[in-house]
Order: sequence, then C-alpha cells, then structure tokens
Amino acid sequence: PMVWEENAVHCSLWRFEGDPDDLEQRYLAVMAEVPESNHVLHAAAKTPNGLLVFDTCPSEEVYREFFEGPASALFEKHGLTPTTHEDYPVIRAYGARSRLDEAPS
Repeated sequence: PMVWEENAVHCSLWRFEGDPDDLEQRYLAVMAEVPESNHVLHAAAKTPNGLLVFDTCPSEEVYREFFEGPASALFEKHGLTPTTHEDYPVIRAYGARSRLDEAPS
C-alpha cells in the first residue's frame, strides 16, 4: 500500500451542473482516457442537478500539474466544464475498509 507523508495527499472536489445523465456520459468518456492505475482514491456521484467528483493526487504539485494541464484538456475535449472546484490537503483517507494514509502496523 501507498504510504502518504503528512499533508502530502491532496484532494479535490469538482461540481458539474447540468443534466446528470449527459454529464455522466461525458465523465465516463473522460475516465476512459485515464488509466485506472492512476486512481488511488476517486469517486463520482450523480446529483439531482449534475455530477460531483472527489479525486486525490499524491501532492498539491501533482494536482496542479494534472488539473491545469492534461485534465483541463480532457474536460474541454468532452465538453465537461466544472461549475466549481476546490482542493485541500488530506488529513486521513480510507478505502476498501482500510486506512490508506499510514503504513500498516
């Protein structure tokens, strides 16, 4: 498992407003171009008025490089324009019923 240094993992929340079914198809088209191995912790949910995406990156620097470059181009290619996005350092992460942000004991 990946061991994260304190405040090294960065999360982002992306909100897309519009027809949830249309946004889901656009999101799936974007995700088809991103290798699954890139995702340590990622989730998307349809909302009554759109789509909400939670994603993590190994650091704030990696986050900025990816979302200001390749991700922006992918979003544009598939007509997926975020209404809002926020990003923060991760303080704790769980997945597959285990804590992900520390070494196993």
